[in-house]
Amino acid sequence: MTPSSKRTSSYRTLASFSRIKLLHFLQQRGTMTVGDLAEATGLHHNTAREHLQRLIGDGFVTCQPESKDSKGRPRMLYSAAAGPDRAEGSIRAAKAQAAERHGDQVRRMLRVEAVIHSPLQRQLDALDDHLDGTGFDARLAIDDADGDHVHLHECPYRDMVKAHPEVCRVHFGLLKTLLEMTEGPLSADALHPLVEPNTCILDLHRSDTEPAEDAQPQEQHRPAIIYHGVSDL
Repeated sequence: MTPSSKRTSSYRTLASFSRIKLLHFLQQRGTMTVGDLAEATGLHHNTAREHLQRLIGDGFVTCQPESKDSKGRPRMLYSAAAGPDRAEGSIRAAKAQAAERHGDQVRRMLRVEAVIHSPLQRQLDALDDHLDGTGFDARLAIDDADGDHVHLHECPYRDMVKAHPEVCRVHFGLLKTLLEMTEGPLSADALHPLVEPNTCILDLHRSDTEPAEDAQPQEQHRPAIIYHGVSDL
C-alpha cells in the first residue's frame, strides 16, 4: 500500500459514522464483543463485524479470542487500540515507522537539520502523518507562550460533528492514543472544537522526562477532555 492510499484509507475509515460509533463505545467501555457492539450501536451483527474489520485493518481497533477453559469456539473480543505495539506485523507500528521515514524524507528535501531518532520528533511525525491521512490541515505551534498546540483547520468531518458532537471525542481519543503509542514527551491534554469557524485547537502537554521504553499506557479509558467552542457545532 502506498503512502497516498494509506491516507485515503484512514480518511474514508473515519468518515463513516457507523465506524465512529463503534470506536466511541470501545473507547468509553473498553473490551466488547460484536454482539455487545451491535446492541449498543443498533447495527446488524454482520454490518458491525464488517465495520470492525475495516477499523482493525487501519490499526484503530484490536481483536483477540476470549480465553476460556471449556470447549467450543471462543468469542472474539474487540478493543480500541491503545499503547505501544511492537508485535511483528503490527499495523500501528508499521504506520509509525512509515510516518518517521516520511518526515525524514521531507526534512532532507528541505535541508532541515533534524534529530531523526528523537522521541519528540517521532511523535510529531506520527501526529502530522495521522492528521494528514485523516484529512486535516494542521499547523503546529511548539513552545508557544501559552504552551504547545496544534491548530486544526478545515475539519473534513464538520458536517458529521454538527449532528454528532461525540465525533470530536472519538478523534481526541485517537490522538491521545497515538501519542501514547509513540512513547515520547508529548501527551494530548484537551481538544477545543471549532473555537473559530473551521478551526479546532489541540492542547499538548510536554513532560520533563522521556518515558521508559517499557512504560505502559496510563489511564487508558480516562474520559476525553473536550471543550466545545462558541462557533456553531
